Order: sequence, then structure tokens, then C-alpha cells
Amino acid sequence: MSFLKGAAIYFSGTGNTEYVAKLFAKEFSDKGHEITLIDASKKTNFNDDYSFLIFGSVIHAEMFPNVFMDWVRKNIKQGNNRKCIVFSTQAANKAAGANILADELKEKGFDVRVVEYITMPNNYYLVGFGKDSQERKDTLKEQAKKKVKDMVDAFINDKKSIKTSSKIRKTFANIEYPLFLKYSKPWARKKISVDTSLCVKCMKCVKNCPTKNIYFEEEIKFKNNCISCQRCLHLCPVNAFKYKGRHFEQYRI
Repeated sequence: MSFLKGAAIYFSGTGNTEYVAKLFAKEFSDKGHEITLIDASKKTNFNDDYSFLIFGSVIHAEMFPNVFMDWVRKNIKQGNNRKCIVFSTQAANKAAGANILADELKEKGFDVRVVEYITMPNNYYLVGFGKDSQERKDTLKEQAKKKVKDMVDAFINDKKSIKTSSKIRKTFANIEYPLFLKYSKPWARKKISVDTSLCVKCMKCVKNCPTKNIYFEEEIKFKNNCISCQRCLHLCPVNAFKYKGRHFEQYRI
């Protein structure tokens, strides 16, 4: 196969999806191709001059979050029969989000060659589902590497590898996600506080919040537009946040 120049466009809350996007970049690079990593929560200007695209995001209540879907809808206009890969990351074995995006990409003229769900360690353990052991985290990371390798091999060898979601699951996802957003909007304001004795006012949480929900006014404060991605909690360099008034162990992929 001739030289390929592609982009991996992703949204990652606490690092799982970014980890997988970097696996794609390495796998394609090892095979002599070029991948540009594009964080959809930070990149505003997008020059779509790539021969193929990879789309990936964390799952929120079965769906890709609006912050990612809105970016794709705004910046990705025409497929022009280009090949693409779509993947999702989640603690479960599957979710509808990747297939819903794949359907939209097909309508734009993309040739969707690969759709995959990649199970990753649970980073939502503050709310529920339990924290994974280090052994399970290591196992899931190795499984992710293998899945990415298989996806890239299928893509380069012009083979389709499409995981599918049922119409019922997609319908349920479109009902469930708005309810999740309603729950999430006041989540940080109600559940999260800041230990001012630890906070160094680095503003990393303010700058990195994908919905601009965090601001500084003598101390860190929250608006009412949270999506409970938990990026602020787990990426704070001094672990200054508290959940329900208590400190916690941060998630690290």
C-alpha cells in the first residue's frame, strides 16, 4: 500500500481514548504511514487534507458526547469516498455511539471500513461500577493494543471489520443520553469541591474543561454545564479536588 496520511480525531475525558489514539498513531507509523493526533476538545481550526480519518471517543451513556459529535459535524463536511475507522472506549463490552457516528459518516460519503468497541479500565468509579485492579487494567491495555493492531491490519489490507449495534440499542441510547446530560449538568457544582490548601491555582482544570464549565473567582467554581467527564478531577496535578467532601485516588491509564 502506498504512503497514507491520516488523522486520529478523538475526545478523551481521563486518558483512555487518548491512549488508544496514540496506539493507532504508533501502529500506522510502524507500518510507514503518518497519523496526526487531533484532540477535538482543543483543536478549533481543522484543515481536512487527509487521505483517511480515524474517529474515537469515550462513551457517555451509550453515546459519544455532544462535545465530540458537534465538532465532527462542524468540521467534517465531505467524505469523498475516503476510508475511515470508528472506535469507542468504554468499561462495558459495547455501546451504540460508534455505530451512530458511523451511520452519519456514511451519509457524508465516507467508506467506513472498521468499527470497534474497545473495553478500557473503569474511570467512573467515583460514581459507580467499581475500581479495576491493576492486573485488570494491565490486561485491558494489552487487549486494546491487540485490537488496534488487528484494526490497522484490516484497514491496510482493505478488509472490512464492522461491529454493529441493534436498532433497539441505538434507539435506547438516543433516549438515555439526554437524561444523562440532565443529570450531569449540575454534577460538578453539587458533588465536587476544592481543597484550597492544596490548590496551586495552575488553572489547568479551567483551561482543559471541554464545556468551559469551570472558572476562577478567588477560587475554583463551577457553572451548570458539566458533562461529568471527570477530566478536572483526575488530571489535577496536586489532587486538590474532593468528591462528596472526600479526597480520592486519581485515575491514571
